[in-house]
Amino acid sequence: MDRAACGGGTAEPALRSPQVSQSLGATFPAVKTATIGQLRRPVLPIQPREFTPRRGACMPTRPATRTRPPTRPPGSASHAAFGWLRGGARRTVAVALVAVASVAPRGRADEFQPSPGPLRLEAPGITLRSEPPGAIVTDDVAAVPIDRPTPTTLEQFVALAEESHPKLRAARAAVEAARGKAVQARLYPNPLAYAGSPQIAGPESQWNYYFSQDVVTAGKLRLAQQAMLREVQAAEYDLIRARFDVLRDVRQKFYALLVSQRRVEIYKLLLDIAKRSYDIGNELAKAGEGTKADVLFWSIERDRAEVRLLNASVFIETGRRELAASIALPRADVGRIEGDLFRKMPLFDLKNLQDEVVRANAKPRAAEADISRAQWALERAVVQPVPNVNLMGGYQRQVGPAQQQGLAQVTVAVPLFDRNQGNIRSARADIATTRANLRMIELDLATQTAQAIANYRTAQRLVDWYEQYILPKARETVQLTQQLYARGEVTFLSLLQAQRILTETELAFVEAQADRWNGAVAIADLLQLENFPPTADAPAALPPPAAGPEAMPARDPNARAVPPPVPEPIGLPEPVKPLPVP
Repeated sequence: MDRAACGGGTAEPALRSPQVSQSLGATFPAVKTATIGQLRRPVLPIQPREFTPRRGACMPTRPATRTRPPTRPPGSASHAAFGWLRGGARRTVAVALVAVASVAPRGRADEFQPSPGPLRLEAPGITLRSEPPGAIVTDDVAAVPIDRPTPTTLEQFVALAEESHPKLRAARAAVEAARGKAVQARLYPNPLAYAGSPQIAGPESQWNYYFSQDVVTAGKLRLAQQAMLREVQAAEYDLIRARFDVLRDVRQKFYALLVSQRRVEIYKLLLDIAKRSYDIGNELAKAGEGTKADVLFWSIERDRAEVRLLNASVFIETGRRELAASIALPRADVGRIEGDLFRKMPLFDLKNLQDEVVRANAKPRAAEADISRAQWALERAVVQPVPNVNLMGGYQRQVGPAQQQGLAQVTVAVPLFDRNQGNIRSARADIATTRANLRMIELDLATQTAQAIANYRTAQRLVDWYEQYILPKARETVQLTQQLYARGEVTFLSLLQAQRILTETELAFVEAQADRWNGAVAIADLLQLENFPPTADAPAALPPPAAGPEAMPARDPNARAVPPPVPEPIGLPEPVKPLPVP
């Protein structure tokens, strides 16, 4: 409904017509910015909107009894002045609206505009996904899917973590924030419009209209944007580092749960052996062939095995919840997972591994980007004393006697006292700080690599020794004991004791596997390996021995140089005689 329909006069035209929109696009073209990666994005123009009053389309008519103030004669000077004022005010408002509309932001300030495509960085073999176009970053509660996933393999857990982990969303948002700052750093300052009157009433009324614009000199905007672009690079490397932090946590929790599953299986075998030993010892005591001390001993072994199994079950439950939390889905249904706990992995050369870690890790790259940012900031601080130029032009009209004047003004700050000396000095010190920070990061990575290699090598050697020497001996002991028991040379308790030793050796072997996998996860995190477990073609990996990765030293350090003498055959134990009654 318009004014003509309400009987209040002609309809009020829209504030911006299509012709005005076209002229705005020709007069105020979009600001082009030079960015890195996919920072360059098209900026859509603002669509024209029609004006709609807030309180309704029709305004109530004034009462007929209301008196109006006396109007000025049409031919008077004051009437002409006020008429020109109304026309000039309308023109000023129109120009101001055009200027504001041309530089208005392309979206709301509270909206998060994600990047249009994937983040492809210069790191080899690394491609990071970003939020799809038009997506809105939501909170953690809304990001959790309604249905509970049931992953079982490491690949499934990693895929869920990359989709739902808030650490990655926060890192992507930080990249977008840095990009926004880089775009803002290159934007030109807005012009200013003035309208006023030093004298309003009387025949000598004056009306002034001014426009001023700051002209930025010495390439300050370009230098400022280049410094902000280095922050974009650092944020992108931080995103890479955040992703591998999530992968490290998922891998650690996964293999810790895998070890707990194997540990429960071994504890069940130990509990079964302890129960059978206790039952046999109790029967022997009742038959008079054993003592109460033997029964108490086997009872203690049974209770220890039972409580260890109960504790291992607790670690299973908590390990599943920790693994679910590591993928940012704490309510996921995690059951029995699938994985190869005894998979072979290569050895690494320490010096080459330290060099590869410094080269491949994202932390030194982020520190280098920070150094570049500090250097651009120094250049920006050096040109700060070069003054900007403020240009102002305007129009002044006096009513009586009628006079029309043009006004022009140029303003320049004189760098007499403040030549930005302190900021230049601070920027130079910032460069030294960032370079020292890079060196400290490299040293810290070298130390972490040495510690990870120490843990990995010792655990790997312990695993190899269990596989090559300790476990075969324990299995051979059980076989020999079974043969002796079949011939009636040893008791069944001796056989159970041999089985218990074998089971405990298996448990120690599994614990060594846990340490080995922790070391492998740490090395993969330092190298930022996409594929896990590491293979023989991993950086700084040593070639396998000629006889294969299972090759060990030919001589067993536990073996004696001279073969031991053959022991005499073990006879049957004599029954225990009862003590004489005093």
